[in-house]
This record gives sequence, C-alpha cells and structure tokens, in this order.
Amino acid sequence: MMTHDIEVAGERLTLHAQRAIHWAARRTLLVSDVHFGKGAVFRRAGIAVPSGDTEDDLARLDALIAEFAPARLVVLGDLVHGAATERSGWVEKVRTWRESHAEVAMDLIAGNHDRHFDVATLGIDVRPDHVFAPPFVFAHHPSPHKGGYTLAGHVHPGVTVRDGWRRHRLPAFVFDRDVAMLPAFGTLTGLHEIVPESGRRIVATTPAGLVPVRQRGRV
Repeated sequence: MMTHDIEVAGERLTLHAQRAIHWAARRTLLVSDVHFGKGAVFRRAGIAVPSGDTEDDLARLDALIAEFAPARLVVLGDLVHGAATERSGWVEKVRTWRESHAEVAMDLIAGNHDRHFDVATLGIDVRPDHVFAPPFVFAHHPSPHKGGYTLAGHVHPGVTVRDGWRRHRLPAFVFDRDVAMLPAFGTLTGLHEIVPESGRRIVATTPAGLVPVRQRGRV
C-alpha cells in the first residue's frame, strides 16, 4: 500500500510511501528534511555522488501535489542543505519548480540547515521556529509543545525490518504520545535508528509501499 491512514490528535492523516503526510481536512501536504543542494555540497568536497538528486526530489513532489491537490505545502525544516549562490544549479531548478505551482501556498519552518541560504528568494515563505495549526504544531525539532501535538522532522528516523534472514534499514514515520517525526524526504539523507517500544507507532517506507512495524521490529 502506498498510503496508510492514521488518527493523530483526533485528526485523520494520510501517510504516503514517498515520505509525506497529507492532512485532508486542511488540504495540507507535509514533508521534512529535503536538503536541496546536498549532492552539490558532497561533490564540492570531492565525494563522488551521482547528480540528479534535485530533479528526483522535485519529481516526487510533483507526483504528490498531483495526487493530493493540496492548497498548502509545509516543509518541516531543512529545505536546503548548505551554502549556495544564484549560480548553483539546484537554485534555478527549485525556483522554476516553485513558479510552476504558484497556486499552492508553500511554507518552510526554518531548520538548522536553512540558515545557509535565503529560502524566501525561491518564493517560499519562511516561518521561524514553529507554527500552530490546531490541533497540531508544525516544527523542525521534535519537542513537545503545550499548544498541540507536534509534527516535526530533523531526526531522519529509520527502523530495521527483518525479512527472513535479511535486514533492511528503512526511513520511517514515528508517532509518540506528544510528538511525531517524519522521515527525511531528500534522496541523499541518512537514517537515525529508532527503537520500537510500547506506545510508539512506527510505519516504515519502501519504494513499493508502507510497512507498519510492530514492537521488537517484527512486521
């Protein structure tokens, strides 16, 4: 299954295997940790990674927008990865992409990496720290807020799933009592292992669909 509905704070959220959440009641699409330009940063440092990560991520966003027709896209921090200039190849690609979706409002909850580039020049509104959207709080850092249930990123959560003798490390959605963490959306992002435990809901993502994970890593 490419989508999976889950109830959080009394609201129905649709998880998508492309590492996004759609909140239908508010026509809001949520992603986190896109890290545009990360491949370019690696290549400048002499690390051999393939190009095309920006195009791949933009194509995935295009597909999600086509599927859900959101009125608003919210990025929960770290839209960009590092310093860039107007001559950086990814900047013009993202700006052109933004213009092609002028009908969709786009907000960035500023993350720790976003200080390296003025995201507002891309046509995306930047919100510092967190935004209240009752019953939720949109944030980058996964900290509880008195104003609502936190939907956040930053951690790049992942989980190990066993398939017989094989082990797979997969990006995952993680839902705790007061805070949820979205998997990193960007193609070139690592994982931080999350341990299944009592009361924690985890849904792993694969290119073929979503995998709810039971306690102790069993599926």
